[in-house]
Amino acid sequence: MATSQFEAKTIVAGGFKTRYLEAGDRTKPTLVLIHDGAFGTTAELCWQELIGKLSRDHHILAPELLGWGGTDKVVYFDRSPYAARLPHIEAFVSELGIASADYLGSSFGGSLILRAMVAPGNPWKISRAISISGSGGPYRLQSGIEALADYTPSLEAAEKLTALIAGSTSGMEDHIRQRHENSLIPGHWETLMAPRLKNPSVSRAVPADDYLDRLAQTTVPALLIAGSRDPLLEQGWAEKLAALSPKLSAITIDAGHEPNIECPDEVCRLVSGYLGCTEGAK
Repeated sequence: MATSQFEAKTIVAGGFKTRYLEAGDRTKPTLVLIHDGAFGTTAELCWQELIGKLSRDHHILAPELLGWGGTDKVVYFDRSPYAARLPHIEAFVSELGIASADYLGSSFGGSLILRAMVAPGNPWKISRAISISGSGGPYRLQSGIEALADYTPSLEAAEKLTALIAGSTSGMEDHIRQRHENSLIPGHWETLMAPRLKNPSVSRAVPADDYLDRLAQTTVPALLIAGSRDPLLEQGWAEKLAALSPKLSAITIDAGHEPNIECPDEVCRLVSGYLGCTEGAK
């Protein structure tokens, strides 16, 4: 992808240096892209095949979350990975003066969007949401959780991880090389590994989570995109969530975990079709 399709910029959001990509006409509707949570991910690696296409009809903003890419490497031990990153993106869109926007997320990014849209006060001011392979937490397979976490930086590990999330590594040599290089950015691997540390002298119960109850009451329209060959989520997860609320709809396509990488043209078609429809339509 030609870098002329976007500009890489940096701002301070919530006190944290935040790198982001911007593309498209600022007078057009804003679409915020939230990347996945895999080792070595950056905004480019997750969205590079979509930004140029989506920027024809949208003003694109693609921030890098705390811990990834050029954003500060910060980890919290007293809150969930979702709760730690919600205020950061809230500060990001506020700093840029985005009063409301549509949001598109992949995997962890999709889950983060769903969490944000049901958080008190809809802090990101999400108009419509699209989550690709992001359930918000439920329906993740334990085998997938363990496979994603099994990463010690090397080209071999980057290839294995890419195959897991993209469904294939055919023709993806540059992607694999870049993922490996990204995973060597100072503090990145450490930030993602740090939450595994547990105090051996303290037992802590898993806190109660009313996420599904809040999702059932959502007022924000959202499309859930699932891959029929996804090895990381239970089959049917999107339909189960969509059954909670008339604001939620689901579609399953022939893809693995991240169709934004595997079949970007189809994802662009789905995104454009959904955002072009009447808000709130099932």
